[in-house]
Amino acid sequence: MKKALKGSSFLFYFLTIIVFFILGAMFSGYMGVGKNQGLAGATILIGYALLYAFGALILAIILAGRLKTKIIVYTNFILFIVLSILLFLGYMRHLELERDKVPAQQKQITPKPIPVQPVHNIQFEKVMGQGLFSPNFSANDKLYFYSPSNPNAWNGLGEVIDSLVFYKNHNGQYDIQYAPPYFFPEIEKLDYDWLMLKVLTSGKYMLEVEVNKETGQSVLIDKFSGKLIYWPEFILNINSVEILDAFPQKVLVKPLENASINTRPYDFLQPIAVRGDWLKVKLTDKDFSSLDQGWIKWRSGGKLIIRYSLFS
Repeated sequence: MKKALKGSSFLFYFLTIIVFFILGAMFSGYMGVGKNQGLAGATILIGYALLYAFGALILAIILAGRLKTKIIVYTNFILFIVLSILLFLGYMRHLELERDKVPAQQKQITPKPIPVQPVHNIQFEKVMGQGLFSPNFSANDKLYFYSPSNPNAWNGLGEVIDSLVFYKNHNGQYDIQYAPPYFFPEIEKLDYDWLMLKVLTSGKYMLEVEVNKETGQSVLIDKFSGKLIYWPEFILNINSVEILDAFPQKVLVKPLENASINTRPYDFLQPIAVRGDWLKVKLTDKDFSSLDQGWIKWRSGGKLIIRYSLFS
């Protein structure tokens, strides 16, 4: 019994607990203990590892009372070597996981080959859609594309056909590290953190967005990977608008077709409010000083009939 209380024996107990806790966790993980149990899985795995360690400790106490001190010392040496190997393997695994977290700009992106007709091509006619989608690239470094022709994709279960990959450049600004060759969005001004895709269709989990404003090519994206901004909200948060030559109109004093014309000269029109197809605007001079107010139409027949300017 006295041998069980020696310093070499206590070291034997300590090394046994640590080594068999690690071995127990590794073996339990290999056997799938706690798999698919969410957050509870880690707790279950630790519980099994503690059982292995406790069982080994009981055996170690029994052996310490019966084995010679010399044998216990040799055993401690062996356990120390085993522990060192396990810690080294754990450190190498940690480095491997850290490499998997390398920022996107340091990775070589190899996009998955795109199958024939991977995206939906509408019978193209320039349409407004529902609004604009702004990816949250500060929270997600990838925006995955899915095919609208895949029924499962609308439920968020489709196969990824392509993606955008974002990164922070040397100026600390977000930029695109990879984009497919057909990518030509509605708005791309990343030096001001503006990237917006026109939303054609809104589903429960997914959005169909236009990824090429020249061809009308579209894909599905995760609805919750950014923010959907409907047209009225977007129009009210831009700098100014212009009347198009293709859709000539006058600034009116009221939102009515037969209202009087506001004849006040102006340099810029700045949005104030939206009422249906009508946009209330502030008439300003070249310094953006307010001159008057009026109304113009901003959409007609499902089409945007004004040009907008994001910045001054």
